[in-house]
Amino acid sequence: MTAKQSIRRGITIAQIVLAACVLAACAWLAWKWMGYTQASSVYEQLRESYAAEVDSIDFGTLSADYPGAVAWITIDGLDAINYPVMQASDNDYYLSFDATGASSVDGAVFLDYRNGSITNDLHAIVYAHNMADGSMFGTLSSFLDQDFYQTSGGMFTVYTAEGTFRYQVFAVQIVDPSDDAYMVGFTDKDVFDAYVQQLAASSVYDTGVTVTGNDQIVTLSTCSSSNRLIVSAKRVAG
Repeated sequence: MTAKQSIRRGITIAQIVLAACVLAACAWLAWKWMGYTQASSVYEQLRESYAAEVDSIDFGTLSADYPGAVAWITIDGLDAINYPVMQASDNDYYLSFDATGASSVDGAVFLDYRNGSITNDLHAIVYAHNMADGSMFGTLSSFLDQDFYQTSGGMFTVYTAEGTFRYQVFAVQIVDPSDDAYMVGFTDKDVFDAYVQQLAASSVYDTGVTVTGNDQIVTLSTCSSSNRLIVSAKRVAG
C-alpha cells in the first residue's frame, strides 16, 4: 500500500467513525425528543381529565384511576408546573415512571415516601426532575431570581381530597443532596422551630416572610447540576 493509499484509507475510516458518531447523536436526540413529547402528552391528558376546572381537581376519579396520586400542585407565575403529586414506597420509582405508571424520562412529581401526608406532616418534601424542556420542575429555578419572587408573589397551591392549601415561599437554597434540609418526621416543635429558622437564614435572599415551628412546611426539590435546588414554603391558607 502506497503512502497516498494509506492516507486515503485513514480519511475514509475517520469519515465512517464521524458519520457513526453523528448518527448516534441524532438517534439520542430523537429518543429524548420522543420522550419529552410523550410525557407532555400524558400530563396534558391528565390535566384535561382531572383538572379541567380552574382551582378544582377531581380527586375522586383521580385517586380511583391512579391510587398513587396524593395531591395536585400549581405554582403562581409558573404555568408549566401543573401536575399530580404521586407517592410510592421509595423515592426511586417516580424518577423513571410517570403518573400513569408508564416508563418515562420525565418521571413524575412525587412526595417523599417518608411522609405520611403532604399537608399534615410538619415538613413534607416534593420532588421532580429539572427537565431541559422546562417540564416537571424545569422552571423552579425561576425562584433563584428575587425579582421573579416579588413579581409572582412567591406562592403555590396544593390540592388534596381534604381541600385546597396555599403556601408562601420563605426560603430558596442550593444544597448538597445529603443536606439537613431533607429531614422529615419532626415531632418536637422546638426542634422544628430551630430547623425552619435555619432554612430561612440559609435562603439565597431574604423573602421577608416570618416562619416558626408552628407552621406546616412543604419543600419543593429538584436537581441543580450536582447539587439540589430547594424551595421551602409555609402554609398560609387551607
